[in-house]
Amino acid sequence: MKKTSLLISTAVMASAFVAVPNFVIDPISMSSQAVAEQVKKKKRHPGKRLYMRKTCMACHGKGGARPIQNYPSVSAQPEKYIATQIKDILSGKRVGSKDENGNVRTAPMTGSLITSEGKLRISDDEIKQIANWLSTQPPAKVKPLETPLSADQITAAKKLYKKKCRACHGKGALKPLKNYPVIAGQNKAYIIAQVNDVKNKIRKNGKIKSMYPMVKKLTDDQIELLASYLSQIDRSK
Repeated sequence: MKKTSLLISTAVMASAFVAVPNFVIDPISMSSQAVAEQVKKKKRHPGKRLYMRKTCMACHGKGGARPIQNYPSVSAQPEKYIATQIKDILSGKRVGSKDENGNVRTAPMTGSLITSEGKLRISDDEIKQIANWLSTQPPAKVKPLETPLSADQITAAKKLYKKKCRACHGKGALKPLKNYPVIAGQNKAYIIAQVNDVKNKIRKNGKIKSMYPMVKKLTDDQIELLASYLSQIDRSK
């Protein structure tokens, strides 16, 4: 009888020993996952947090790749170029024309990042972090035109681009000179606004003056054609 009881007790203990690990695995696994998520969260690029905290997303969209109205896509742009443009806008070196509502195009940024007393709400280091993060983000997806360009229009646009833009913005608008932006896949409305600002000498910062002779004789139709063509270049390929 004692032998039988001992065998039963041993079996129960063995069963419990096997069951315990199976019972404990899930909580441990869950704890590990939670820790991993916390570590991942802590390792999140500081530029991403700043991009959201400084309200950049309101105009440029998630990841800098979903701009509204005539604001630019700022993802996957050269880091130094992004930082320079932010600083130029905040310092007043870069200004913009007025939009259809009569508001200066750069006002949302200056309004968010400069106090009424004229003090900056963002530091150079924070600008650098935002620029670094944006430069690593995927480029914007192409937004199809309401009316696709015809083969003849594409040919004409390529010819115009080669004559007016390629020297600085590179082959296919994908390989610009140092400190120039990538304009392939850019928001069409933004391209039109900026070319007109340069043409009318409203925008004067950086190396913009090199564009003056290139754009001064462009017609509205040519600007529209260039912008449409450039906006349809898929940078993800």
